Amino acid sequence: MKELIKLIIIDADCTIWSHHNASSLIPPFKLLSKDLIEDRYGSKIKLNGRFREFLEFSRDNGIILSIASWNQPENVLELLSMFSIIHYFAFPTIEPHPNKSHMIQKIVSNLRKKGIRIYPEEILYIDDRDIHLKEVRDTFEYVSFIKYGSDVENWQEVIDMVKNVNV
Repeated sequence: MKELIKLIIIDADCTIWSHHNASSLIPPFKLLSKDLIEDRYGSKIKLNGRFREFLEFSRDNGIILSIASWNQPENVLELLSMFSIIHYFAFPTIEPHPNKSHMIQKIVSNLRKKGIRIYPEEILYIDDRDIHLKEVRDTFEYVSFIKYGSDVENWQEVIDMVKNVNV
């Protein structure tokens, strides 16, 4: 990461939350605590460590957030709403295919339609899977990348990395 980060695009499964596939969860969902939801059959989904602090940090520093997630949109959008965090994300893009670069292009295009110009070197993409990081890297040479669970273990580490870049 060398340029000022203006847009952070985040994967959902195993990145925002602990569950590996939100599409496999069965509604209705039940909010057990502000950071924990349970589906009809007792499967739990928990926000990953310090994610709420990361959201506040991003908002306070004028960083736009979005989501690029390979999922059925209904569950992801409902979970984001139940966690009361959906309002932090501009143009969350949740689609039932693995082409994250296509989702990122949509997000950037939607921002441009709103008069916000974002260049690849101003984007940070965070995902837990190498296959998605490689696919995005092959399309967007100048996007910065973080592999969640490997490059960083929690969202405080992301905050620290972004602070070091956006000084």
